[in-house]
Amino acid sequence: MNSKKFINLAKEAGLEASELVITKNTNLSFSLFHSELDSYSVSTSSKILARGIYNGKIGTATTEKDDASTYDFLISTIKTAASLNEKEEKPIIFKGSKKYYKKNVYSKELEHWKDEEKIDLLHKLEDKLKSLDSRVSEVEVQYSENSSEEIFTNSYGLNLKNKSNYFYIYGSVVVKEGDEIKSGGDIFLESDPSKFDLDKFATKIVNDAVSLLNGKPIKNKKYKAVLAPDVVSSLLSALLSSCSAEKVQKHSSLFEGKLNQKVLSKKITVDEKPLTKNCFFTYFDDEGVACKNKRVFDKGVLLTYFYNLETAAKDGVESTGNGSRSGSKIGISFGNLVLKPGKLSQEELFKKIKNGVYITDISGLHAGLNADSGNFSLQSEGYLIKDGKKDSPLTLITIAGNLFNLFNDVIALGNDSKLTLSSNTVPSIAVKNIAVNS
Repeated sequence: MNSKKFINLAKEAGLEASELVITKNTNLSFSLFHSELDSYSVSTSSKILARGIYNGKIGTATTEKDDASTYDFLISTIKTAASLNEKEEKPIIFKGSKKYYKKNVYSKELEHWKDEEKIDLLHKLEDKLKSLDSRVSEVEVQYSENSSEEIFTNSYGLNLKNKSNYFYIYGSVVVKEGDEIKSGGDIFLESDPSKFDLDKFATKIVNDAVSLLNGKPIKNKKYKAVLAPDVVSSLLSALLSSCSAEKVQKHSSLFEGKLNQKVLSKKITVDEKPLTKNCFFTYFDDEGVACKNKRVFDKGVLLTYFYNLETAAKDGVESTGNGSRSGSKIGISFGNLVLKPGKLSQEELFKKIKNGVYITDISGLHAGLNADSGNFSLQSEGYLIKDGKKDSPLTLITIAGNLFNLFNDVIALGNDSKLTLSSNTVPSIAVKNIAVNS
């Protein structure tokens, strides 16, 4: 679609201002089962999203169709949607930020990585996983790759473009000892193929699975705990959802009225870094506002909420570049959170708490978390910590608590920061107590 033509036609049709976003995504995925190529799929999709102001109201239109009729469809749909819009807020098509912090994060190495080389790598990974322990009974390996491009144009002359790609490799094993069966898996996420260490990746997967054998129940009570990076990432994202200005304005945020107050442990410093040069990099949000790195919590003190243009206008502040499109609605999202790490290794965190639990995985966050109160109860996996060392695995446990209390009870942070699939870079943390039920 010709963006300039759409803008001109929209103006001729009486739209006071207009905006056009064109997105293109290509996905590749395949997996092996018993050394055979089990699945192989390539999909390409594109979407055109348009917004415009008509008679003082904003309207939205979306289509995947791109031909001569698309221009008229988008413009007429915008006008119809605007006429039905009953919102009282002043409509906004953003004119542009003073400065944008562009970076090239598209990996040519990944683009030129041949499919046969990727498949060969999966075969080698499968063979390695099988060879590491005689108790490995089943192996699953999968490759997935995404390439995306977004072009953002509006009637104020704003022209933005972002292109990125990344891949991830998933591996898992089932181990069996007697009648007991356990499983373990991991994901490697990158845009540079040369950074994948097959031996290290496979060894961790098998060791993690084997270490879950011979699990023991645990007495129901509160324990000191070390939480692994993936667990911390999930809980941190859930906590920071309360930093949405939309939630604050709707009185459903844990942090309403808490700006510039100490609300978490002084050991917690969190930045949002959308400009980090990784596969989650973005330099503009879904409203065309420039993204900036910003501190959200400084030693437990809340410094900012996340704003889009509408919520920023209500509070008389500038957007923080967190506008996020969901269907026809512009909401708020965040990404590339960075929890400032500590100096202790994971083993030193174990020694610090002496006796307690090590939680390595949680599930059921959507069902097991009350977003308004922060209370949670989640199925978990982990280990006993005894005399400062990781001890026996735990079976059938849940952890329960409150997000606000949990991040106030942090006593130490590890130096083992990890980039997770949720885009957060976080270390392990040690907390004073968490309720564990077996």
